[in-house]
Amino acid sequence: MKIVREMQEESSFIQLTPLIDILFLTLVFFMVTMAYDNLESNVDIKLPTANSAQQSERSQGEIFVNLKSDGSIVVNERQLNIAELLEVLNRVSKYFPGGAIIIRGDQSAMLGRAIEVLDCCRKADIQNVAFAAMTEEAAKQKGQAATPAPAAQ
Repeated sequence: MKIVREMQEESSFIQLTPLIDILFLTLVFFMVTMAYDNLESNVDIKLPTANSAQQSERSQGEIFVNLKSDGSIVVNERQLNIAELLEVLNRVSKYFPGGAIIIRGDQSAMLGRAIEVLDCCRKADIQNVAFAAMTEEAAKQKGQAATPAPAAQ
């Protein structure tokens, strides 16, 4: 008695459903990321210029602290006082250890306010702090007047 096995050829086609799911999730991710980026850059601030300014990559847990020229502090389109800022930074430090804080200060903002923000970062045990600046070429493209820093006497 001879047993004959028939070989069935498996069909080789690509499953489209998982591919469409991955494509859709990637699209949603980039749309949300761009919306968040625009949210922070729409605050009315004239950044100071620096010749060595570089574009950095965004990281998870990164928070922008905006210092306006009148001394107000804005985070996620909410105006905060120092106590509220410290509370926000403590939450960031808890949920995103090693997260970055980027201070976007107006070129006419008060230095004392920036020091208060730095103090809040230190109290919240956040070590990764940077100041935002733009190059002179970028300032010219945005139509901002590039004002050099005053010389020390």
